[in-house]
Amino acid sequence: MTEHIQRLTTKIYVTTPHSFTKKEYLPSDRPLNAFRKPIVWKLGTKRLRNEGAALRFVKDSTNIPVPQVLHCGLDDDGVMSLTVESVDGIVCENVGDSCRMPPEKAHNTLSECLECQKLGFENTNTFIETTVLLQLRSLRSNQTGLDGLVIPPPRIVKFDDRASWTPKKSSLGKPYVFCHGDLSRSNIILDRETLQVKCIVDWECAGYYPADLESNLWQLDYKEYMKSFQDTDKIRREISLIAEEDS
Repeated sequence: MTEHIQRLTTKIYVTTPHSFTKKEYLPSDRPLNAFRKPIVWKLGTKRLRNEGAALRFVKDSTNIPVPQVLHCGLDDDGVMSLTVESVDGIVCENVGDSCRMPPEKAHNTLSECLECQKLGFENTNTFIETTVLLQLRSLRSNQTGLDGLVIPPPRIVKFDDRASWTPKKSSLGKPYVFCHGDLSRSNIILDRETLQVKCIVDWECAGYYPADLESNLWQLDYKEYMKSFQDTDKIRREISLIAEEDS
Protein backbone atom coordinates (compact mmCIF):
# COMPACT_ATOMS: atom_id res chain seq x y z
CA MET A 1 0.00 0.00 0.00
CA THR A 2 1.35 3.42 -0.98
CA GLU A 3 1.92 5.51 2.14
CA HIS A 4 2.91 9.18 2.27
CA ILE A 5 4.24 10.52 5.58
CA GLN A 6 4.35 14.25 6.27
CA ARG A 7 6.18 15.32 9.43
CA LEU A 8 4.99 18.69 10.68
CA THR A 9 6.29 20.69 13.62
CA THR A 10 3.86 19.23 16.14
CA LYS A 11 2.27 16.19 14.49
CA ILE A 12 2.51 13.62 11.74
CA TYR A 13 0.18 13.07 8.78
CA VAL A 14 0.01 9.66 7.11
CA THR A 15 -1.91 9.39 3.84
CA THR A 16 -2.80 6.18 1.99
CA PRO A 17 -5.19 5.65 -0.94
CA HIS A 18 -7.96 4.83 1.52
CA SER A 19 -7.19 6.66 4.76
CA PHE A 20 -5.78 9.76 6.41
CA THR A 21 -4.12 9.68 9.84
CA LYS A 22 -3.14 12.43 12.27
CA LYS A 23 -0.89 11.32 15.09
CA GLU A 24 1.40 12.61 17.81
CA TYR A 25 5.14 12.17 17.83
CA LEU A 26 6.79 9.75 20.20
CA PRO A 27 8.40 11.93 22.90
CA SER A 28 11.85 10.82 21.73
CA ASP A 29 11.07 11.83 18.11
CA ARG A 30 9.71 15.32 18.70
CA PRO A 31 11.36 18.09 16.64
CA LEU A 32 13.44 20.60 18.59
CA ASN A 33 12.96 24.35 18.77
CA ALA A 34 15.71 26.99 18.48
CA PHE A 35 16.64 26.33 22.12
CA ARG A 36 17.02 22.59 21.49
CA LYS A 37 13.87 21.84 23.47
CA PRO A 38 11.28 19.33 22.20
CA ILE A 39 8.22 20.92 20.59
CA VAL A 40 5.07 19.58 22.22
CA TRP A 41 1.69 19.61 20.48
CA LYS A 42 -0.44 21.50 22.98
CA LEU A 43 -3.50 19.45 23.95
CA GLY A 44 -2.58 17.02 21.14
CA THR A 45 -4.03 13.89 22.72
CA LYS A 46 -7.21 15.71 23.74
CA ARG A 47 -7.56 17.27 20.29
CA LEU A 48 -7.49 13.90 18.56
CA ARG A 49 -9.91 12.33 21.03
CA ASN A 50 -12.22 15.31 20.68
CA GLU A 51 -12.16 15.14 16.89
CA GLY A 52 -12.90 11.42 16.89
CA ALA A 53 -15.85 11.93 19.24
CA ALA A 54 -17.12 14.93 17.26
CA LEU A 55 -16.97 13.11 13.91
CA ARG A 56 -18.92 10.16 15.28
CA PHE A 57 -21.47 12.43 16.93
CA VAL A 58 -22.04 14.56 13.82
CA LYS A 59 -22.35 11.49 11.59
CA ASP A 60 -24.90 9.94 13.97
CA SER A 61 -26.87 13.13 14.63
CA THR A 62 -26.96 14.93 11.27
CA ASN A 63 -26.57 14.34 7.54
CA ILE A 64 -23.60 16.73 7.33
CA PRO A 65 -20.92 14.93 5.28
CA VAL A 66 -17.92 14.07 7.46
CA PRO A 67 -15.23 11.37 7.16
CA GLN A 68 -15.85 7.95 8.68
CA VAL A 69 -13.68 7.31 11.75
CA LEU A 70 -11.61 4.16 11.29
CA HIS A 71 -9.53 4.41 14.46
CA CYS A 72 -9.18 6.77 17.42
CA GLY A 73 -6.80 5.79 20.19
CA LEU A 74 -3.26 4.58 20.77
CA ASP A 75 -1.61 3.14 17.67
CA ASP A 76 1.08 0.46 17.35
CA ASP A 77 3.72 3.03 18.35
CA GLY A 78 1.85 3.79 21.56
CA VAL A 79 0.92 7.34 20.59
CA MET A 80 -2.48 8.91 20.13
CA SER A 81 -3.74 8.84 16.56
CA LEU A 82 -6.90 9.43 14.58
CA THR A 83 -7.50 7.64 11.28
CA VAL A 84 -10.41 8.50 9.00
CA GLU A 85 -11.44 7.41 5.54
CA SER A 86 -9.81 9.41 2.75
CA VAL A 87 -12.03 11.84 0.85
CA ASP A 88 -11.23 12.63 -2.77
CA GLY A 89 -11.94 16.22 -3.69
CA ILE A 90 -10.67 19.79 -3.87
CA VAL A 91 -9.90 21.88 -0.80
CA CYS A 92 -12.27 24.85 -1.08
CA GLU A 93 -9.56 27.49 -0.72
CA ASN A 94 -7.75 25.97 -3.74
CA VAL A 95 -10.75 25.67 -6.06
CA GLY A 96 -9.67 28.62 -8.21
CA ASP A 97 -6.10 27.42 -8.75
CA SER A 98 -7.12 26.00 -12.14
CA CYS A 99 -10.24 25.47 -14.23
CA ARG A 100 -12.15 22.46 -12.90
CA MET A 101 -14.43 22.02 -15.91
CA PRO A 102 -13.92 19.32 -18.59
CA PRO A 103 -11.88 20.50 -21.62
CA GLU A 104 -14.93 21.10 -23.81
CA LYS A 105 -16.45 23.37 -21.14
CA ALA A 106 -13.28 24.94 -19.76
CA HIS A 107 -13.54 28.59 -18.80
CA ASN A 108 -9.89 29.16 -19.70
CA THR A 109 -6.54 27.39 -19.88
CA LEU A 110 -4.73 29.77 -17.56
CA SER A 111 -3.28 28.79 -14.19
CA GLU A 112 -6.20 30.36 -12.32
CA CYS A 113 -9.95 30.29 -12.91
CA LEU A 114 -12.07 32.99 -11.32
CA GLU A 115 -15.28 31.40 -12.64
CA CYS A 116 -14.62 28.10 -10.85
CA GLN A 117 -13.55 29.98 -7.75
CA LYS A 118 -16.76 32.01 -7.74
CA LEU A 119 -18.92 28.91 -8.22
CA GLY A 120 -17.10 26.91 -5.55
CA PHE A 121 -17.30 29.72 -3.01
CA GLU A 122 -20.99 30.35 -3.74
CA ASN A 123 -21.80 26.65 -3.37
CA THR A 124 -19.88 26.59 -0.09
CA ASN A 125 -21.61 29.65 1.34
CA THR A 126 -25.04 28.27 0.47
CA PHE A 127 -24.36 24.81 1.90
CA ILE A 128 -22.84 26.06 5.14
CA GLU A 129 -25.51 28.66 5.78
CA THR A 130 -28.58 26.60 4.79
CA THR A 131 -27.55 23.10 5.81
CA VAL A 132 -24.56 22.87 8.15
CA LEU A 133 -25.37 25.70 10.54
CA LEU A 134 -29.06 24.82 10.74
CA GLN A 135 -28.33 21.23 11.68
CA LEU A 136 -25.51 22.00 14.10
CA ARG A 137 -27.59 24.65 15.87
CA SER A 138 -30.36 22.13 16.47
CA LEU A 139 -27.95 20.24 18.74
CA ARG A 140 -27.93 21.91 22.15
CA SER A 141 -26.36 21.57 25.60
CA ASN A 142 -26.21 23.36 28.94
CA GLN A 143 -22.41 22.99 29.06
CA THR A 144 -19.62 24.15 26.77
CA GLY A 145 -17.21 21.77 25.06
CA LEU A 146 -17.84 18.12 24.29
CA ASP A 147 -17.98 15.42 26.95
CA GLY A 148 -16.44 17.81 29.46
CA LEU A 149 -13.56 18.83 27.21
CA VAL A 150 -13.10 22.37 25.88
CA ILE A 151 -10.77 22.81 22.88
CA PRO A 152 -11.02 26.46 21.77
CA PRO A 153 -10.60 27.60 18.15
CA PRO A 154 -7.06 28.40 16.90
CA ARG A 155 -7.46 32.16 17.30
CA ILE A 156 -8.21 31.71 21.00
CA VAL A 157 -5.46 29.18 21.68
CA LYS A 158 -2.96 31.48 19.96
CA PHE A 159 -3.98 34.28 22.33
CA ASP A 160 -4.36 32.23 25.53
CA ASP A 161 -2.17 29.14 25.87
CA ARG A 162 -3.46 27.83 29.19
CA ALA A 163 -2.96 24.11 29.72
CA SER A 164 -6.64 23.31 30.30
CA TRP A 165 -10.06 24.91 30.04
CA THR A 166 -12.92 24.44 32.49
CA PRO A 167 -16.33 24.10 30.77
CA LYS A 168 -18.93 26.75 31.44
CA LYS A 169 -22.34 25.54 32.63
CA SER A 170 -25.71 27.23 32.36
CA SER A 171 -28.65 26.81 34.71
CA LEU A 172 -30.99 28.35 32.13
CA GLY A 173 -31.88 25.59 29.68
CA LYS A 174 -29.49 24.65 26.89
CA PRO A 175 -28.06 27.85 25.39
CA TYR A 176 -25.03 26.29 23.71
CA VAL A 177 -25.16 24.90 20.17
CA PHE A 178 -22.78 22.53 18.44
CA CYS A 179 -20.00 24.31 16.54
CA HIS A 180 -17.22 23.12 14.25
CA GLY A 181 -14.96 25.83 15.67
CA ASP A 182 -12.69 26.36 12.65
CA LEU A 183 -15.05 26.23 9.69
CA SER A 184 -12.65 27.81 7.20
CA ARG A 185 -12.23 27.09 3.48
CA SER A 186 -9.20 24.93 4.27
CA ASN A 187 -11.49 22.48 6.11
CA ILE A 188 -14.12 22.16 3.39
CA ILE A 189 -13.74 19.62 0.57
CA LEU A 190 -15.55 20.13 -2.74
CA ASP A 191 -16.57 17.56 -5.34
CA ARG A 192 -14.18 17.68 -8.30
CA GLU A 193 -16.97 17.71 -10.89
CA THR A 194 -19.84 19.66 -9.35
CA LEU A 195 -17.85 21.92 -7.00
CA GLN A 196 -20.51 21.25 -4.37
CA VAL A 197 -19.48 20.61 -0.76
CA LYS A 198 -18.50 16.97 -0.38
CA CYS A 199 -17.09 16.82 3.14
CA ILE A 200 -16.31 18.92 6.22
CA VAL A 201 -13.05 17.94 7.91
CA ASP A 202 -10.82 18.84 10.88
CA TRP A 203 -13.22 18.85 13.84
CA GLU A 204 -10.50 19.09 16.53
CA CYS A 205 -12.06 22.04 18.35
CA ALA A 206 -15.71 21.11 17.87
CA GLY A 207 -18.13 21.26 20.77
CA TYR A 208 -21.06 23.12 22.27
CA TYR A 209 -20.56 26.89 22.41
CA PRO A 210 -22.44 30.16 21.92
CA ALA A 211 -23.59 30.30 18.30
CA ASP A 212 -21.52 33.42 17.64
CA LEU A 213 -18.31 31.45 18.23
CA GLU A 214 -18.82 29.94 14.76
CA SER A 215 -17.38 32.92 12.90
CA ASN A 216 -18.05 33.09 9.17
CA LEU A 217 -14.57 31.81 8.31
CA TRP A 218 -15.89 30.00 5.21
CA GLN A 219 -16.35 33.42 3.60
CA LEU A 220 -12.75 34.54 4.19
CA ASP A 221 -9.57 34.13 2.20
CA TYR A 222 -6.35 33.24 4.03
CA LYS A 223 -5.32 36.83 4.77
CA GLU A 224 -8.78 37.67 6.08
CA TYR A 225 -8.78 34.48 8.15
CA MET A 226 -5.48 35.42 9.79
CA LYS A 227 -6.87 38.85 10.68
CA SER A 228 -9.35 37.09 12.97
CA PHE A 229 -6.36 36.27 15.20
CA GLN A 230 -5.73 40.00 15.72
CA ASP A 231 -9.12 41.01 17.14
CA THR A 232 -8.07 40.59 20.75
CA ASP A 233 -11.11 42.36 22.22
CA LYS A 234 -13.41 39.88 20.49
CA ILE A 235 -11.21 36.97 21.55
CA ARG A 236 -11.38 38.05 25.19
CA ARG A 237 -15.17 38.18 24.98
CA GLU A 238 -15.25 34.72 23.43
CA ILE A 239 -13.05 33.31 26.20
CA SER A 240 -15.42 34.66 28.85
CA LEU A 241 -18.32 32.88 27.14
CA ILE A 242 -16.78 29.42 26.65
CA ALA A 243 -14.77 28.73 29.83
CA GLU A 244 -14.68 29.54 33.52
CA GLU A 245 -12.17 32.14 34.67
CA ASP A 246 -10.35 29.67 36.90
CA SER A 247 -9.43 27.40 33.95
